[in-house]
Amino acid sequence: MLSGPDNTTSMELYLQDVEVSIPGSSRVLFRVSEMSVKSGEPLCVHGPSGQGKTTFLHLLAGLLRPDKGSVRLGGEDFSSLSERERDTKRKRHFGVVFQQHNLLGYLTATENVLLGMPTGVPDRNDRVREALTRMGMEPKDKTHCKWLSQGERQRVAVARVLAAQPQVILADEPTSSLDQLNAAAVLDALLEAAEKATLVVVSHDVRIRERFLRKMDFQGFGAP
Repeated sequence: MLSGPDNTTSMELYLQDVEVSIPGSSRVLFRVSEMSVKSGEPLCVHGPSGQGKTTFLHLLAGLLRPDKGSVRLGGEDFSSLSERERDTKRKRHFGVVFQQHNLLGYLTATENVLLGMPTGVPDRNDRVREALTRMGMEPKDKTHCKWLSQGERQRVAVARVLAAQPQVILADEPTSSLDQLNAAAVLDALLEAAEKATLVVVSHDVRIRERFLRKMDFQGFGAP
């Protein structure tokens, strides 16, 4: 079992009066009047493709700012910080499973996971090996990621987050390329990590919704 995050301080995400518009347009993509997510309370945000779920996740990660309202991280107004400050916070506290995986094809699975590890961690190699094993990727740990299948890359991307043990985990369609068995393994690992980390998963995969007690319909966020 992977141990919990190095920094055990809870990192609550809190959104208030948030509004995000389509870039270059006055049309509102989504609104969130109020929402809170804490460690131990994993949230699945579900809804059909093309509705803005990925944009919502990018908002939580500080990759973009709301047009109105605020996103708070651990009580601090995260969305009001400069891009550089948000980048620093994200690297320190967040683990993000991107839909496109964001792996470097010329590096091995192990090297890609190591890239996501905090500096100065004494057991970093053990954590990387354990995360890859948990994802069933140890047999291909020395394989360059450009030779892996989509599903294998997805599992490496999840392993990268698990090994880093962040305080906040954001996952965008983490099971989209996986069969039933591997999807269950990914969800087991993410929900286990959520016992000590704040977890938000966005997906249209019914298999994910069934595993979460707390669910939110993205279409109910109030976009016109």
